[in-house]
Amino acid sequence: MADADRRWFTVPDTGVHVLTGSVTVKAGATQTAGDGVIIYLYRRTSSGAVSVATVREIVQQANDYQIVSASTVTHLEAGDSIAVAVYLEAGVPSPTYTVQAGEWEGVFSAWLVAPAPTFTAPPTPFASAGDWRDGEQITPALMQSRITNPIKALYNPPRVSARSAQAFSVPSGQTTRVGWSLAGLEESGGWRLSQDAKAFTVPASGVYLTAFCLAIQRDGPTGAFGSYQMNLMRNGNLISLHQRQNTRTNYPAGLSGTDVLFLAQGDTLSIEVLGTGTGLTWQGFGSDIRDERWSCFGAVMLAPGASSMKG
Repeated sequence: MADADRRWFTVPDTGVHVLTGSVTVKAGATQTAGDGVIIYLYRRTSSGAVSVATVREIVQQANDYQIVSASTVTHLEAGDSIAVAVYLEAGVPSPTYTVQAGEWEGVFSAWLVAPAPTFTAPPTPFASAGDWRDGEQITPALMQSRITNPIKALYNPPRVSARSAQAFSVPSGQTTRVGWSLAGLEESGGWRLSQDAKAFTVPASGVYLTAFCLAIQRDGPTGAFGSYQMNLMRNGNLISLHQRQNTRTNYPAGLSGTDVLFLAQGDTLSIEVLGTGTGLTWQGFGSDIRDERWSCFGAVMLAPGASSMKG
């Protein structure tokens, strides 16, 4: 339900949600190294509003359009409010920006995937519906086991959420795996974080939605010759790639990504960072403040009975 000015939406049910927001902006004249656009996914409770995901990108082309998006997996309480906010960080020579208002140029969605009282509430083990046999006597107990039990697993799947990335620093042309802090880790279903804190082990087979946002800062000369990419790795192999440019020195930028993929029990997931450009160093920007969250990683099972991405 939207509030009177349609800026906040009230959460009707407690549970684990997938949130996604995107905003399209049109820049005026931009600085030589570009201007920033920050998007926030906000959660508001009785104690105030904080972001559950924050992404900053750089608009480089004057009078051009750019879409900035963020996604995350998070736990919300009934009565909370959620919203998308955008901050237009224009400098000289012109502060002119326009947020585009057309259909699909701005998108905000919230999806309840597990009506659990807390993120860490135990999941429901998956139970197959089984096969119906000719002549089989249908009892209430059989109907319960064949229909209700599989549905319960769909509403309480395994999930994991990490909200604090460890510091890293790497020169251009070298990859590094992102480490995650145990202080910001929540899981349900038996997810394990490796000893070096850089890989999550999948507890059960199925189709999953993964979501991440990560901020990175570059050192070195300013200019449009530095790009960075963030790779989603499965068992050490690249499965998805996301790329942006960062044209300004000592300026954090970031991106967000979501992927739907089949994961087998025992698979590992990790995020790998690679920067390009001569004489540049790429560093993790982990300076979360009270109302801005710069890094997050999450995954939630969507199809517990799947054995592959094929039907």
